[in-house]
Amino acid sequence: MRKRIFLIVYSFLFSIFLWLSVTLNFTYSINLTIPLEVKLRENQALAEDLQNEIDIVARGRGWDLLGMWFSKTNVFYLDLSSVRKNLKYSILQAIGDKINLPSDVSIISVNPDTLNIEFDNISTKFVNIKNNVTISLKDGYEIIGSPDMMPDSVKITGASSVLSKIKYFPTERKVFRNVNSDVTFDVSLSDTLNSLIKIEPKSIKIFYKVELAAEKLFEDLNITVKNVPADKDVLLIPPNINLSIRGGVDILSKVTPSDIKITIDYDLIDKDTLGSVIPNIEIPDFLTLINSTPQKFQYIIKKKN
Repeated sequence: MRKRIFLIVYSFLFSIFLWLSVTLNFTYSINLTIPLEVKLRENQALAEDLQNEIDIVARGRGWDLLGMWFSKTNVFYLDLSSVRKNLKYSILQAIGDKINLPSDVSIISVNPDTLNIEFDNISTKFVNIKNNVTISLKDGYEIIGSPDMMPDSVKITGASSVLSKIKYFPTERKVFRNVNSDVTFDVSLSDTLNSLIKIEPKSIKIFYKVELAAEKLFEDLNITVKNVPADKDVLLIPPNINLSIRGGVDILSKVTPSDIKITIDYDLIDKDTLGSVIPNIEIPDFLTLINSTPQKFQYIIKKKN
């Protein structure tokens, strides 16, 4: 029984081999994508981006095309380090010398068939980084303040005409989930202009301070009326305010009433036509005001004796 199964499998595989041997001797056309690599000298810059791939249609014997299909060594290498001025470069004419073609394979078409290569003066500048990282927190936690980016700017070098259009440089898009403590991530920069500019560094660290969130009620806080004329007094109704503030547990536990500034400028009262004013409330950084009671205050202006 085993011998019979072996013979069946052997016959099947031999049939496939014969079929491939015959089929791959016919002539075919295939589409291939070849990487384009550009070499520039140190003080040279491209004014326009060059695509990093070339699409070709090759025609030849099946065996030869199969080898090209699986080959990882075919790269169109373009050395521009000795070029001194703008030029139109014909890929169609040069491709036979740039990639390894079997003798019986011909190139039917190339896209693009021509490269318009333009140079510009090279320059350098620093730009800020745009953070594209998204943090998803566990329930009950919050990010304290803004994330720290180290460094917060990068040096870019390239054509002056290209650099003048760049106002910031983005990080790659990443999402981190279920975060419940301080975290530091290494994030690469989103290099979409790799043939046009040089970036230093290519990655940064981003630090997020994460704490368990809490709310705290501050009651009967004093309100200061500023810039009151020397001959007048102002009485607020009611005289105090209650605030509900949210923030990280560690930060919130250290906040005292003296850290909170609640003020009303007398000029606001003097110009009021509704009979009530809204105070200005300043709380420490990284905290959020949830509610204030009351939100508006009536007032009485008295002349001093």
